[in-house]
Amino acid sequence: MPAGAICKRSVLAWVLVSVVGSAAALAPGAHVPDFTLTDESGATHELYALSTKKAIVIMTQSNGCPIVRLAVPAMRDIRDRYPRQDIEFLLLNPTLQDSAKAVAQEAAEFKFGLPVMLDRTQKVGEALGVNRTAEVYVIDPKSWTLVYHGPIDDRLNYETQRPVHHRYLSDALDEILAGKPVAVASASSPGCLINFPNRKHG
Repeated sequence: MPAGAICKRSVLAWVLVSVVGSAAALAPGAHVPDFTLTDESGATHELYALSTKKAIVIMTQSNGCPIVRLAVPAMRDIRDRYPRQDIEFLLLNPTLQDSAKAVAQEAAEFKFGLPVMLDRTQKVGEALGVNRTAEVYVIDPKSWTLVYHGPIDDRLNYETQRPVHHRYLSDALDEILAGKPVAVASASSPGCLINFPNRKHG
């Protein structure tokens, strides 16, 4: 497969795994409730314990999703750009099918280098209105509000990687650190659908 191309068959398989209707994502400006989750290594992560951070970045993950596998290196690169800025970077797995062992294997194989919080009850995913993998949520710990929701950038599509024109996450973090409002608070995010079998729809 040519460099930069995503396996179309794999993406379509993951997209078709879940055909349950989507929910409205938490809107930028909305309050983010506290939660406590363990990651694939057994470490505990409590959201409100991160109150001294300048921003918290969470990206959704599910084993086998090629878009996530391609997005994680970009997430790591952005984390490494802010080594002294006190920004927390985390992954969130809100699926029912991925065990801690399987997630640990995926993280090791693809060198995630980021904790993967396991949302076994899907309550955190429900609270955030998660629909797909590779969705990024940026939270302001000063107000515990969501300030950005969308992709890392506009590079990834379901079939190819494109040149980056919009660096949504980096721009949002730069604006937060500068004390400015986030100019682009939301953007459409490609990713594999995640099944929420108990999700209620209005």
